[in-house]
Amino acid sequence: MITFKFLKIPVFIQPIFWIFLLFFINIYKGIHVENIIVGGVLLFSLLVHEYGHALTARFFGREPEIHLEAFGGFARYNGSGLTNKQSLLITLNGPLLESLLIPLSYFLLKFQIFDNYYFRFFLYYTMKLNIILCLINLVPVFPLDGGNILRYLLKSKFGVKGFRLSLKIGIFTSAIAGIVFLINDWQFFGILLFIYGFENIRSYNQLGPISAKKNNFYLLNESTKAIENNEKEKAKKILKKLMKSKNNNEIKISTIESLASILCSENKNKEAYDLLLKTDYAQLKNSKCLLCKLAFNEKNYSLIEKHSSEIYEIEPTYEIAILNSKTYAALNNPGLSAGWLKTASQFEDIQKSQIEAILKDKIYGKVIDHRSFKDCFEEASKNTD
Repeated sequence: MITFKFLKIPVFIQPIFWIFLLFFINIYKGIHVENIIVGGVLLFSLLVHEYGHALTARFFGREPEIHLEAFGGFARYNGSGLTNKQSLLITLNGPLLESLLIPLSYFLLKFQIFDNYYFRFFLYYTMKLNIILCLINLVPVFPLDGGNILRYLLKSKFGVKGFRLSLKIGIFTSAIAGIVFLINDWQFFGILLFIYGFENIRSYNQLGPISAKKNNFYLLNESTKAIENNEKEKAKKILKKLMKSKNNNEIKISTIESLASILCSENKNKEAYDLLLKTDYAQLKNSKCLLCKLAFNEKNYSLIEKHSSEIYEIEPTYEIAILNSKTYAALNNPGLSAGWLKTASQFEDIQKSQIEAILKDKIYGKVIDHRSFKDCFEEASKNTD
């Protein structure tokens, strides 16, 4: 896996993405400069698109990260507490930023600023591919951005009925758009839309028939609105009702995470910790970092040790790095404790005095005099000078 950070946002490119890229550029038909340029255009365009999402999420106070995998990529961030309007803006700004590449490449070609054949090929394919990518991405089929936008709009207006309607539209649209792309010799995109269409059918079937009562998807949506409006008691009442109902796994996890978040906001950390601990926390979506923070207060260091790398991937922050460092200090592992301290020291605006103040914590008593810890700490100090 290739990882790097740009504009303070970490990017993770999975090995399977490179396999997908090789098939996309038809490398099996032969290696040509044009093929490589097409691959570079796709990689660049996907990154621009995901940075549109990630930068907007960061504007709203989240710590996003970008992942490129098979068939594309996604921006991961903690969506808990975001309003529907904020979520909608995050979704919109991906294709919006990417679409700017179209007029930019067009005008560079039109005014013939560059006369090199390969550079002009790069600009032409940037324009052509991004027109196609933007059109596809705005098709109202989940999980494409068009499907997410439609879902936000219909759910906010009609609740679960709007959610069901968005899936129906997605099923119909994926069939029509998929056929259009196949006819126009874009087999890859046509097949991809058919796959998404079948996913929408599966999601629709899982909902079951609409009953006269407000179903659980609607109740979960109502609890989210109550949290956004700071109506915590109302939200807790709905969530506790959902806890007693028979739910699919997605609703169950979302209910637990929302309730735990409210409990923490009320300083009921032990209650939130016990609630999260009772779940299969491998399936937690937004609360794995929260669980580990609460586990530290309860001195459940083994749980944090198990997930230390994962929670840093989810939330690569100074706070998580220090949490991991203290955890390994408590577990009497000087090497890893110092290693995470070194990671924490690499964040911008971190002063040497801050690291030294951290070391005054009694939790470092077992490791602070260990040679491997001292060596690593000296290196960490250089980063903060």
